[in-house]
Amino acid sequence: MPTDPTPPPSIRFARMDTLVTELLVQLNARDGKPELPTGLAALDEAIWGLNRGEITVVAARPGEGKSSLSLQIAGYLAERKKRVIFVSLEMTVHQLVERWLVQLTQTDAWSLRTGHGVSDFTQRLAPLNGFFKEIPLRYVDDYGETVSELSVMLQECEKNHDLPDLLILDYIQMIEDDEEGSTDVQAIKRYLRKLKRLAAKYHMAVLVCSQINREGGRTKSSSRPRLIHLKGSGSIEEIADCVLMLWWQELGTEEKPQGTAYWICVEKQRYGSPGQMVAVHFDQEKLTFKEASAMNPDFHEPTEDIAE
Repeated sequence: MPTDPTPPPSIRFARMDTLVTELLVQLNARDGKPELPTGLAALDEAIWGLNRGEITVVAARPGEGKSSLSLQIAGYLAERKKRVIFVSLEMTVHQLVERWLVQLTQTDAWSLRTGHGVSDFTQRLAPLNGFFKEIPLRYVDDYGETVSELSVMLQECEKNHDLPDLLILDYIQMIEDDEEGSTDVQAIKRYLRKLKRLAAKYHMAVLVCSQINREGGRTKSSSRPRLIHLKGSGSIEEIADCVLMLWWQELGTEEKPQGTAYWICVEKQRYGSPGQMVAVHFDQEKLTFKEASAMNPDFHEPTEDIAE
């Protein structure tokens, strides 16, 4: 006669009084400020920074700032002694460091690339030698294509008591699947599901960069990008806790262009209100995002017509 199966030892049946006590400890630790802020006050107000155990997606068309924003957030948190690992499947570690240092020193990126600004750049770096030794920011460019590699990397971090507060992946469409013969959609879905479990297991926030399709918010006549424009898989929308989409809104007409308005659109937020549009200024020379209100004291939030 078959016996009743016994629960495996890994299942945790927590007492409710224990859970309530643990929750109260977490609540009492909240001090009215995000633990992992992005450094952009209006964006932090909209999404309350990045959060442990959650995946936040930053999506944009190629070349429209998702890597720059992620690098800026990584640097901002690392400067405040938060441990950050930035996994790039697109750029080398030296390219990442160069872009971050452009942001840090507010150097013109093109003059540095062409070699004309190296002397001034070197002078700006001179006082920062001690800073670079201490900052808990790590770049990885040769590992993390599969989620199994990420898991191994985090296990090593755990052994060394050096788990990250924030893990950044740039970008999701460049990943490889552990299983052969998978489609891109299947690969992204499996990767994100396992990444979500790793975020919970290691109590870390995760920021994932994603591309959006060509038609997503490209022109003034088109609406802002939406979740449907995420490239490659609806599972990004399904699994992510928060989705931010960058929109470079071209103003005026082709005959009379009037510049560009830069927005960070909160398209999904599991624990807050979606649909918010955060105005920012993007300094393309220094690869830096800044508060729109700081750049323009007369700035006002968009009307509903513009937002839609």
